[in-house]
Amino acid sequence: MINMINKKENIFGDDIAFVENWDFSKANLNEENRILAITQVASICYQSPKALGSESLYNRLMAESQGLPSSSFEFVPVLLDFTNEKHKEILALEFSNTKKFGELICDGKYLLTNYRALVYDFENNPKEYSFDIRTTYNTLEECKIIEEYFKVFLFKVDFPTRSQMVRHRVNWQELSRRYVSGKRVPFDFYVSEKMKDVTTEYGNTQKILDICLEHYYKALEDGVKPQEARRIIPQAGYSQIWGGFQPTQLENYFKLRLDSHAQWEIRKTAEAMKELLGN
Repeated sequence: MINMINKKENIFGDDIAFVENWDFSKANLNEENRILAITQVASICYQSPKALGSESLYNRLMAESQGLPSSSFEFVPVLLDFTNEKHKEILALEFSNTKKFGELICDGKYLLTNYRALVYDFENNPKEYSFDIRTTYNTLEECKIIEEYFKVFLFKVDFPTRSQMVRHRVNWQELSRRYVSGKRVPFDFYVSEKMKDVTTEYGNTQKILDICLEHYYKALEDGVKPQEARRIIPQAGYSQIWGGFQPTQLENYFKLRLDSHAQWEIRKTAEAMKELLGN
């Protein structure tokens, strides 16, 4: 039910960077799909393929951040219908995370929001509702609407490109180098054509990267934790990051990042996304 639709490889011309287009539209069809969606995101971030579908991981993420669920819960889109009596009760609260992090679609007939917002609202205002709003699921017909409006991508990009991307107010979840060491998942590096031949007394760009990696692994051998040792990793390092986009967010991303003034690397992410969507 949670599937990769298509993929654009080699977007930076180094056979490393890529963009994948994923279908999370049925993530709120039932509890099983929620667990699959949330652990799919988390399995990439913690590089634990065996965690896919794990209820124990799901429960741990639910209790993260002193009660506020992990941001991976934002990748479960929830469609609320203003004509549905139960949905109307959820929407009645004047100020809510459900509304704050939602977007009106289909000429205002629906609010597209996310499961994390529902959980947060219920846990902070349980007396405002006559039922547990966390049990709100969507029908297959509603999932078809979600499919049209909610887009999810998995990116592999370098740190500076990632830093530009996360300036957009989008649902993000990134590979955690706090927990995932270079021993378990080796580092890749992006070196642009102009940087390849830059040389100092310490060597060319690749030599500098090698020195930093050697220092990193020595730190691990000396008992330094990955969350400390990662500070020596250069900005050229690659990361993986999920992005979940609502319509206005995606439109804004394309508007800014397809512009000729945008840096080449992030422009390539936008071009790949549009191609994968068939635009």
